[in-house]
Amino acid sequence: MMKQSNGPRPWLMLLAGMMLLTAPAVMAQWSTHYLNGLQKVEKSQWQEAAQDFRAALAIKPAPRRDAVSEVGLIPFNYLPHYQLGRALFFLADYAGARAHFDRELEYATIRELPADYNNLLRLREAATALLQMQKSESAPAVLPWTALLEASYRLGQGFTIRRLDSLLTANPALDEPGRQQILRWFAEHPPAARSSPARAEPAAALDSLAQEQQAAQTAYLQGRYFEALARFDRLATLAPNDATLAAWRERVQFEIARLSAPAPAAAARSDTITRTEYVRAGAPVLVLREPEAATASVRTPTLRIRGYAQDDSGIAAITFVVNGAALAEAARPQPDAEGKYHFTAAIPLRLGENEIAVTAADLDRQQHTSTERLRLRRLPPLYQTAQFWLITGAGLVFVLGALFANRLIRNRISFVNRYNPYIAGAPIRDAEMFFGRRQLLERILRTLPNNSLMISGARRIGKTSLQHQLLRLLKEREDPVYHFAPVLVDLQGVAEESFFTHLIEEARDQLGPEVAAAVAKPQPRAGYGHREFAEDLRTILACLQARENDRGAAGKRVRLVFLLDEVDELNRYSERTNQRLRSIFMKSFSENLVAVLTGSNIRKQWESESSPWYNFFEQIAMPALSRAEALQLIHEPVRGFFKFTPEAAERIWQLSEGRPFLIQKFCVRLVNHAIETRRRVIRLPEVERLRQEVREDTAS
Repeated sequence: MMKQSNGPRPWLMLLAGMMLLTAPAVMAQWSTHYLNGLQKVEKSQWQEAAQDFRAALAIKPAPRRDAVSEVGLIPFNYLPHYQLGRALFFLADYAGARAHFDRELEYATIRELPADYNNLLRLREAATALLQMQKSESAPAVLPWTALLEASYRLGQGFTIRRLDSLLTANPALDEPGRQQILRWFAEHPPAARSSPARAEPAAALDSLAQEQQAAQTAYLQGRYFEALARFDRLATLAPNDATLAAWRERVQFEIARLSAPAPAAAARSDTITRTEYVRAGAPVLVLREPEAATASVRTPTLRIRGYAQDDSGIAAITFVVNGAALAEAARPQPDAEGKYHFTAAIPLRLGENEIAVTAADLDRQQHTSTERLRLRRLPPLYQTAQFWLITGAGLVFVLGALFANRLIRNRISFVNRYNPYIAGAPIRDAEMFFGRRQLLERILRTLPNNSLMISGARRIGKTSLQHQLLRLLKEREDPVYHFAPVLVDLQGVAEESFFTHLIEEARDQLGPEVAAAVAKPQPRAGYGHREFAEDLRTILACLQARENDRGAAGKRVRLVFLLDEVDELNRYSERTNQRLRSIFMKSFSENLVAVLTGSNIRKQWESESSPWYNFFEQIAMPALSRAEALQLIHEPVRGFFKFTPEAAERIWQLSEGRPFLIQKFCVRLVNHAIETRRRVIRLPEVERLRQEVREDTAS
């Protein structure tokens, strides 16, 4: 006996493969039909659009929000009954349109799309009104011009008002005002005064009047105002004394003015539906300016409604009905120069769905009304929504997570990477680590355009760091009159015979490649003195001025600034060398050369009348850091990583006496100790414990 195979059968696998291959094609088919229909709607190709929507419905009858086409992955909202209803509406199939609108409303999808939902409701109301009009015209005619004219021409002079009255009374589609209007027209236009057509004139020519009126009314109700106006103009030539036609024509003109619609070049628009309900001709014009038609939901407890009403007889009242309850009648407004009655009202809203009706009534004997209906939803305040709390919670979690991550990162930087920004011994070049001295720096910068300066102070007070900050500021700041070219020169250990050579070498290195190319590097030889130095200075100044002119700053004068540190070395030089340097500053280059000198023991010696530098510099004493500046230097470099208690910071300032070097010395030791003990808070006992150690290290 043969054993039955448990593996997949080949024909089943083939069938499954065919199903997988055809499924995307079917999916693509309904979405392709639907999207093609939307494109034809935009071109007003209603018949072709209806065919595409029917084809899509046959494959997929249920609507769907946020659908995606299989071909091209195009996102769209699938509302087949609504779109087919639109196409049928503009094809004058009002019964079919309303049936599909009702079918779409059975699903909840379109209610989630306020703009489409509101438009569906408006189109459905218009379709209902047009159906009622078609039913009333199943009688001889709404305005039986055809029958009346036939009777008039057929009877000729024997046509009497009594016979006309009996004909009108037998027509159930006419009310009393309409009957009286027609009687007046025939009384004013007897058969003899009218140009009678030949008896053989076809009945189709007489029927064209009623057909033209129906087409004009249909165009108006569908929002094709320019087409409606053109048709009513043609009707006015056929029936110039018809008050009903004149009222319809006037209403069309009001709608065109209300919408401020530009006249089209060719065919009239067929895709515009207004919010106004179907009303009788002669009713007031009611226009809402606020809210806009697209408004479907609000969060405020009240809704501001603003607009105007207009009628040839005037406006008797404007009323507001909210959710079936009438509000207090609005005070009758006064008309403006154009006869418009403007109104503004604040309408209270309940949570959820709200329906608002605004009605304007005229002053005619038989009062006419126009009504605008608004449907909108009042949403709860944002703070009462789940989305708000979800976003708030997510934001809070994100902030807490960021803080936690930041703390972890800082801990790693602090302890693993041994973060210690303090500098003890070397000059401060980084602007972020330079604290205090702001007023002193500003004073120096204000003085430099006119005078040279000599800054004296105790050792380790921060003079070299000050020179580095001056170098940075002179390069960064723009002066309206001068272009400052700073050169920082450290004179410590420079021999007298190499003094001028050292100055010119620093200038070549710091003033750019143009200067280095223009000035030859001096060879270490005897004979390079003040004359050669002065000659090279002229070359440097000419090169710098040319560079400024090339940059477009021809009006600025170049001023070369020598920042000379450790000028105590000049006290060891001969008086002749000092006099030659003074001569260069005072005589040869007084207009283009200034200097800022810093040293510890220069003030007393240079204040002597026998000194070559007597009364040459403006002298400034460099004090210790103030308490506020010292505390800033202690706290700011490690903010977020380590923390000094107020007592510890105060004690560091007292022990250092405001000298930056000692402050940095204390802080370097304390932060290193905190890293070793893995503690982020530095307290007073730790300062006291390191006090003696810092003193001994400084003394040595």
